[in-house]
Amino acid sequence: MSWHHATRRDIAPVLDFLLQNEALYVALTSRIRTGVKGCEVWFDDAEAGGVKECMLFTSTGLLLPALSSGSGERQELGCLVRDLRPTVHSIMGVGSSVQAVEDLLPLSPTTRIEYFLMTLPSTSLLPVMPVEGVTVRPAAPYDAEDLFPLQCGYELEEVVIDPAHFSDLQCMKMLRYALRDELVYVAERQGVPLAKAATNARGFGVDQIGGVYTLPEERGKGIGGAVVDGLLRAVFAEKKAACLFVKKRNRPAIALYDRLGFTPATDYVITYYGL
Repeated sequence: MSWHHATRRDIAPVLDFLLQNEALYVALTSRIRTGVKGCEVWFDDAEAGGVKECMLFTSTGLLLPALSSGSGERQELGCLVRDLRPTVHSIMGVGSSVQAVEDLLPLSPTTRIEYFLMTLPSTSLLPVMPVEGVTVRPAAPYDAEDLFPLQCGYELEEVVIDPAHFSDLQCMKMLRYALRDELVYVAERQGVPLAKAATNARGFGVDQIGGVYTLPEERGKGIGGAVVDGLLRAVFAEKKAACLFVKKRNRPAIALYDRLGFTPATDYVITYYGL
């Protein structure tokens, strides 16, 4: 068994491995689905053939590992990870896989955020009550300016580690990318956006939900549930399941997803080096 840089012909067995439980690995499968642009894929052979483990590394230094639960001998993987260029900036994935890579690096991460990964089959979506006076619709690129305050609120509350690093320009750029490439839904009252929800990774059979945000003064009214419900119905018109990861301390969000039918699948972790 040894690690190899994946060529075009290796992608099929890598996908065979990942698609056995795609909800855990949509961050990888979505990038493979769109052509692995700006990414490297590495994999470890299984004794009986096929793929035992794999990982994807982006040109920005993000490492996405999909490792087996057994510890095993990881000396070769350790050398590979330490030699990656650019150096690893962040690691994201199932908790056990992230921990295994952390143990191979010489430095401890400076920031580590723990989540629950939750999944929802299309057949298990629970109904939500409509909110009087609130409409839910798909957003389009022309909505960028109106949705910008929601995107800013989301990033400052859920994404940005140090608010000093927040950039209006980068925030709008990411919003425009999402409106172009992802499913984005907005809840509004008399044309004023109150909440949004989107996909942030679109796999082969599973879409990952993210960017869910409701204005603070509108929370607790069922609006968040309504906009996520609208998004999920669009997702399930194409895919068999959805997943998301939510911070373990975010009890209101966990309760919302529970009401929609999501169930916890495993721990999920994002670690950063230098932040």
